Amino acid sequence: MATAKPYLDSELSLAGLSKQMGIQPSVLSKLINEKFSQNFNDFINEYRVNEVIEKIKKGEHKQQTLLGIAFDAGFNSKATFNRAFKKSTS
Repeated sequence: MATAKPYLDSELSLAGLSKQMGIQPSVLSKLINEKFSQNFNDFINEYRVNEVIEKIKKGEHKQQTLLGIAFDAGFNSKATFNRAFKKSTS
């Protein structure tokens, strides 16, 4: 996840990531649930929130809006970003 950063793709799905990894979607889902105690969406969105936080730390909020940074991090809506950010940082 950290090297290839597939979470930056706003269209990423469980099926798409499992195909990239060469495993069945059910196996990937079970792995995420058991190892990280999260569902797929929460798992991916946590990476995206961390990406936003890192970009803010690097000063990217001076060049673009917070929403623009969120979209670059893979979020596809303001509501999803707000919900994920609150869940991840609370």
